[in-house]
Amino acid sequence: MENPISFFKNRKIIDITGELENNLWGYYSLPGMEKVVPPVEISTVATVENQGFFASKILVSTISGTYLEAGSHVLTKGNNLDRHSLNQCILPAKVIQLPNQKPKALISVDLLAQFAPEINPGDALLIGTGWDHQWNKPGFVLDSPNLERKALQWIIDKKIALLGVDLTCIEASWSEDDEETKGSLLSSLFESGALLLAPIVNVRSISQKEGILLALPMKVKGTSGAPVRAIFLE
Repeated sequence: MENPISFFKNRKIIDITGELENNLWGYYSLPGMEKVVPPVEISTVATVENQGFFASKILVSTISGTYLEAGSHVLTKGNNLDRHSLNQCILPAKVIQLPNQKPKALISVDLLAQFAPEINPGDALLIGTGWDHQWNKPGFVLDSPNLERKALQWIIDKKIALLGVDLTCIEASWSEDDEETKGSLLSSLFESGALLLAPIVNVRSISQKEGILLALPMKVKGTSGAPVRAIFLE
């Protein structure tokens, strides 16, 4: 059995987690979500000078920062995140590095296929679009590039276990002109049994097309998702 220390020493560790902080971007910027999704709030509740120890209070939603999301996020009969095994959080991963995408760009199936390595059933698939460079900048949520429906179906057809993207939204109301085809992209992904890891950062630091993903969420009972610490091992 390989020594765990040697296992990690022989690999480059890349942190693909966005940092939680006050004044962080949030889905409260979406129309109608202003009073639904709370902003991240971090405050001091004790100091060494006054209480003899330092402690903080952290207010987050399940979709704060970089998070892992399961089917109950949008499916009435979908699984909560705690129903998924950790085996679905530690996976062989493939990486698609797309050219930098412009605000509100629609990512096509042809573009994905052009830059994709071989993807096997059960893999995690990470997609970099360069949008993570907009982290916490104005428009990070509202101007996010999105996936075309056929592009997401191409991903689902690969039978992946987890999809990780540097996008805040894989769909948006303006994504398609046909009213009948708007929305439901998240439902299709979760109905396949896959988890969603978003938005990841630092994807451009990944130099290889495959590695190992570790995306370990907070251990919270009865929620659709939770903030996560995600790393990629080359």
